[in-house]
Amino acid sequence: MDKYSQLSGSGNCHIIALMSGTSVDAIDGVLVNISGTLLDARVTVLHEARHRWPAELRDRILAAMAPAVTPTAEICRLNVLTARRFAALAGEIASCGKIEHRQIAAIASHGQTLCHLPADSTGADGSTLQIGDISTIAQLSGIPTIGNFRMADMAVGGQGAPLAPFADQLLLTHAQRYRCVQNIGGIGNVTFLPPRGAAEEPIIAFDTGPGNMLMDALAAIFSSGAECCDHAGRRAATGRIIPPLLDELQSHPYFRQPPPKSTGREIFGRQMAEKIVQEYATAKPADMMATAAELTAWSIADAYRLFLPRFPDEVIVCGGGLYNDHLMRRLNHHLFGRGGGAVESIDSFGLPNQSREAICFALLGWAFLKGFAGNLPAATGAHRAVICGQYARP
Repeated sequence: MDKYSQLSGSGNCHIIALMSGTSVDAIDGVLVNISGTLLDARVTVLHEARHRWPAELRDRILAAMAPAVTPTAEICRLNVLTARRFAALAGEIASCGKIEHRQIAAIASHGQTLCHLPADSTGADGSTLQIGDISTIAQLSGIPTIGNFRMADMAVGGQGAPLAPFADQLLLTHAQRYRCVQNIGGIGNVTFLPPRGAAEEPIIAFDTGPGNMLMDALAAIFSSGAECCDHAGRRAATGRIIPPLLDELQSHPYFRQPPPKSTGREIFGRQMAEKIVQEYATAKPADMMATAAELTAWSIADAYRLFLPRFPDEVIVCGGGLYNDHLMRRLNHHLFGRGGGAVESIDSFGLPNQSREAICFALLGWAFLKGFAGNLPAATGAHRAVICGQYARP
């Protein structure tokens, strides 16, 4: 069975999708119309909206994330508090005036990841936890809600990630060119897309390593919490790479682990940043930031060379890292040097960067409603394709 054999059946519906990533900076929401079949799906963005997390709630979410030891009572409270924020954004989008409330088929909510533990070599089962209770969202919004997209894949041996390749293959596959869709959110992840005519070649997707997460954590430490990121990479651009630190970071075993693989804050989060600051206490903050940015850019290019069957003709970048000018310069250097390829923004392909991940989950929600599998086993390592998600009625 090739990767397109299951993609049949038509559909046309309106879906609100909600997404909050590992950086926990905001909830992104989008109202879309999805039409066509899974072979020629067409997504029209009708409305976009964004709610920044309240500072106090964001701090609580970050404090609860693995590898922190968090009381179950706090997780229970956060499950509802985050759901209320998701529902508020969904209500705002539903009232935008683009369509009638009754025309919205469902809300597709990714939720907020607190912990992601893929299966490891010890034989332990994989597990993941996204908070933002879908029953609460459904009841408060009055709209059926689909969520908990990752666990079905993990139940059949998958990593539960990445799930974005499902949308990438539908929206960004080219007729002749080999493409990589490189998301640089908190974590970096890639989808390798062979041309449409090369149905025998598998789509490959995995987490390349840190995206913005390590840089964000360092920025927060250096600013005593006043800054959540290195805006436009300005601090890193003034620094110099610390060779022994870069060598140490590049030696992390994750970078040599073959796909399928996924990672998160448990490895490349605050604890790693604190360790760097402690071990290199005499180094300049800008130099540590430059080294962290170099690690992200290097790890992406290194993953392509190690694990992709060939180098892509184009790299389409999305996620918050797209706005880090220094990081984009270093990425272009590591990928293509002085020529031979192109690094482009996803906005150039008609997909708004701010809403890209939300659009992915809109398509997963649509697939759930139509009864189609939403995971790609070649990307997640699952034993088989499965319908992803759970459903809550208002």
